[in-house]
Amino acid sequence: MNLKAIIPIAFMALAIVGCDDNTGTLGNSLIKDGSFMVATDSFAVASSTVAVDSVLSKNTIAYLGYVRDPETGSYITGDGMIQLHSLADLGLPVKDSIVSRLGRDIIADSCELFLPLAKSYGDSTRVMTFNLHELQKPMLETRAFYTNFDPEANGYLRTTNAINKDVSYTLTSKAGKSKGILIRMNEEYVAKDGTPYNNFGSYILQTYYKHPEYFKNTYSFLTNVLPGFYLKHRGGLGAMAHVEGSLLNVFYRSKIKGKDSTTWVSFAGTEEVLQHTKITNTAANATLLADSKYTYLKTPAGFFTQLTIPVEELERGHHGENINLVKLSVPRVNNSTQSENALDAATNVLLLPVDSVDSFFKQDILMDNKVSFLGSLVANTYTFNNIANVINVMKKADRNNPNWNKLMIVPVTVSTVTRRSQSGGNETVITKIVHNMSLTSTKLLKGTSAQDSPIKLSVIYTKVQ
Repeated sequence: MNLKAIIPIAFMALAIVGCDDNTGTLGNSLIKDGSFMVATDSFAVASSTVAVDSVLSKNTIAYLGYVRDPETGSYITGDGMIQLHSLADLGLPVKDSIVSRLGRDIIADSCELFLPLAKSYGDSTRVMTFNLHELQKPMLETRAFYTNFDPEANGYLRTTNAINKDVSYTLTSKAGKSKGILIRMNEEYVAKDGTPYNNFGSYILQTYYKHPEYFKNTYSFLTNVLPGFYLKHRGGLGAMAHVEGSLLNVFYRSKIKGKDSTTWVSFAGTEEVLQHTKITNTAANATLLADSKYTYLKTPAGFFTQLTIPVEELERGHHGENINLVKLSVPRVNNSTQSENALDAATNVLLLPVDSVDSFFKQDILMDNKVSFLGSLVANTYTFNNIANVINVMKKADRNNPNWNKLMIVPVTVSTVTRRSQSGGNETVITKIVHNMSLTSTKLLKGTSAQDSPIKLSVIYTKVQ
């Protein structure tokens, strides 16, 4: 049912936001004519679940483990890949000052890889096992890697004389006071050129003093010294480790002020190098996709929810009227299971055209409130306060494109910074939007084309009098 009224200009100036070129001249007309007509209407929105086998992987975390989502019955496996960064100035002393030697050769007294557990999910008592395998070549950001990329199947693993060992852990594993997984790497190591070393750390030190240029930047370090490691889940169910900020520590002794002192050099997994996770979702897709009551969002990868916007209905009966404000609300349903290991709902979601999903994340685009919109979970509902611009774009779209009127809800992680505004106060600015790579599971009420659809568009039209 439409409600129409004559509204003063001053009042409506506050209500109209986010106009595109369809409405950009409206202000001038209002000023000229002094009044206009407002119409309100609401429309049902149909929704469906879309299975997503992979998403673009751009993060600093590697996920490792195997868990079950009690809400959907899905099993999720995380196989992580970590790479390490070399500083331009490692701080290693002159060669002659190193005391740790085997004959004339410099050696490391010991070497260890530490995998910090930044955040974790699941049962902390479950013993999990993974295989640590050395990479043959690095995963460089010269190409896009998706979460279904398998380093092993694509020839990234070293096949001869590689570091290849199984490691057991729990989510409470510690090294001293630090929470994480400690892997000692003191076995004999054979480099790619066939040279043997008493341990991996000795390989690192001797390579540095032979070829310091290999350590001047991360690219050279990855391609010439250490491409990285692949962490492949081997056994255990019920835990997922979040590995962030890995450290390779090489310990040695050197002369400092005339005394033998133990020290070390470290290589860290930082934002300068790619960390990757191969995600495998095993789910009853046919059952979930056919669900008549609910749609789903599940990360990492898994499921998105697609909306079909009834553009033609929005236009019907509103000839000559501009669409100025469109509010969209998508209600969530609480978990039906009471498991203590139930996955949290996604906090932030992005709404954008279906055909723009891949390019948005590939090109590191920020939402613009024109064709992409952020929504957050408030009062158990994802609300988008004004998506009028994208609907006005749809009105002009090629309707031979099957996705011309379809939007996708995608769980995302939002990075922000706080800075001083021109007015002197503080403002929060979005700096990055990426796919949500954490474990989440969200159930939404399914929209239909029927009048009682739980998903609705609330629309405000204006027409100059």
